[in-house]
Order: sequence, then structure tokens, then C-alpha cells
Amino acid sequence: MFKAKLIDNQNYYKLRRKQISLTIFGILSVPLIYTYQLPIWVTGIGISLYAFASFLIYKNRKNLNSLIGNSKIEFDEKEIRVISKKSNDKEIIKLDNIDKLIIKDNYSISPDSNVTISGKELIGKPTKNYIIIHQNNKERKLDFEIDSHYMIIQLNKIIEKWTNSTFNIEVLNTDIIKS
Repeated sequence: MFKAKLIDNQNYYKLRRKQISLTIFGILSVPLIYTYQLPIWVTGIGISLYAFASFLIYKNRKNLNSLIGNSKIEFDEKEIRVISKKSNDKEIIKLDNIDKLIIKDNYSISPDSNVTISGKELIGKPTKNYIIIHQNNKERKLDFEIDSHYMIIQLNKIIEKWTNSTFNIEVLNTDIIKS
């Protein structure tokens, strides 16, 4: 079974980019603190910049956390479940009842743990994990964040079972399509 946090708002990607930028700003202030040949007032400025960056990172992280994790998504071979943590509501989407399921050709973990993905985030190409469900002439996109390599392995196993089944699955080549 695959489990992930559902992203509730598309502003999440902007805040995630901001978080990476603030982290870099904080890191760049560290040499001002630890360089011994600099005057004490420069070290004081470095400490102030680092403290300010830390405060902004904390505030931004709170905003990020408010946009993710209020619901979670679970996949298995036969269905997709969207579970709300606040109201304990559970929406079950049976794959037998959908017209088409669109998936990406590759998924990745959060950019917090990968320098290459973080670099892409900074230049405006966020890593987005999603599926698109076509059901009853309606399209629904579910964005989610994967938090471990283990969950990517689980997702790939389920996707393999989906593609080998009779479900109508379309795989998007993410190298061509801008997500």
C-alpha cells in the first residue's frame, strides 16, 4: 500500500521554493559568524542575519505545514482513498469505476532531501507528484508529497500492477510535459 500527504493548495509549491531560498540565505550568513579575522561588528551582523533567516524559515515552515497533511492519500491495486484527518471522512475511488487514470512516468521525494531537486525548485521547476482521475466526464488532480524512498518503491509496485491490469492508465512523460 502507498501512503502520502495530500497537498491542499497550489501555493504550497511557492512556499516550498521560498523555504529553499531562505535556507540558502541562512547558510550564506554562517561564514560571517565563524571567520575569526573579521571585526566583531561583522560577526554581530552575521549572527543577526542568521537569526533573522531562522525566524523566517520557521514562519514559512508553519505556512507550509498548514497546506499539507490535512488529508492523506492511499493507493492499492484496486482503489484510491482520500482520507481527511480533521473530519475522519474517507472518499474511496474504485479503479473499476473510473474512465481513465493519468500517472507520471516517475515520482520523487520531497526536495528537502535532494540537492538536484532543490536546484530545480529554485529556478522555477518544482517537482510535483500527482495523479489525474477522469470519472463521469470530470477531471480531478490530486497532488501529494512523498516522504521516503520506501514509499516510491511501494508506488512503483502499485503502478506496475495497474499497468498490467485492465484499468485505463495513461502514463505521462514528464520530460516532455511541464507539470
